[in-house]
Amino acid sequence: MPSQNAELITQLNTLLRLTAHEGATARARVSQATTDETRKELLENARNCDRRADSLRQAVRDLGGAPDVLGVALGKAAAAAKLPMEQTMPMNEALLADLALEHQLFDRARLVKVLAADADAPELVALAERLENAHGNTIQWLFTVLSETAIGGPAALAPTSMQTAAASARNAASFAGSAAVTGVNRAVETATNLTEKVQETTTTVVTNQVGRLMNLAGSAKQIVKVGRDATLAETEKQAGKELGKDKASTVHHVREQLGAVNADELPIKGFDALTVKDATSRIDRLATAEDVRVVLAYEKAHKNRQAVTDAADKRVRELAQELVNR
Repeated sequence: MPSQNAELITQLNTLLRLTAHEGATARARVSQATTDETRKELLENARNCDRRADSLRQAVRDLGGAPDVLGVALGKAAAAAKLPMEQTMPMNEALLADLALEHQLFDRARLVKVLAADADAPELVALAERLENAHGNTIQWLFTVLSETAIGGPAALAPTSMQTAAASARNAASFAGSAAVTGVNRAVETATNLTEKVQETTTTVVTNQVGRLMNLAGSAKQIVKVGRDATLAETEKQAGKELGKDKASTVHHVREQLGAVNADELPIKGFDALTVKDATSRIDRLATAEDVRVVLAYEKAHKNRQAVTDAADKRVRELAQELVNR
């Protein structure tokens, strides 16, 4: 029995340290939440971490041990030290680190349950089961958030500006490597020629549109937006002629991300004429996160109706959950 108690105390104190780390991480993530719902979930998780830590301390005392106060402080310090380091990595990598922590907590809770059952300690078995369920739910939530991000939908957690830059740098480096293999020099030369042609063909289009808008309204923001959209549309057209479908598809993807496509290019026909109720109903029927993202970007760039954007966010979460549960 003394040896069993000693092992249980060791594992409970390890859980206590990891729980301190978990709580500090949850509180740090609050500032990255993109919705009130996510913010509430993170705050509630942080409070639950505090409750779990209290239960773990009491369990250690009941076994005749001393809670690892220094370990808890180190756990919080580890979380604080991790956050600046995360700024050099994409958001997905930070979420994977959070997921790894939750798996550690989940697996140790299962181990404590086995040890407690062997020691005939039903109260500890019950505590371990509560911990196992809590961490299992958090793993599910984190993996869903990670999946939302991976499939291109609006994520529950937004990357910081430095994480966005890190992701862009990594993508650029990856593109550079693959492009070199497939003959990037030819592509660059062709793209340079294309740029000159696009400048010639789009200058008149953009200038005319800007001139008309200046006569109708003094909105500089609208002028820039229309000029940008016209330039991108013309660039996509020229890219298709000069560089092929793949390059044109890349430009089209940029247009979709900016909400710069025309209404007839959306996956929902007649979207502009739909009421809020009809628009949300049609969004609920979209089958891919990519389609939802295109509609969401368009809505934000035009009418920006809260109920419609909320419906799009909800649909992406549902699609991510379906992928997770497969």
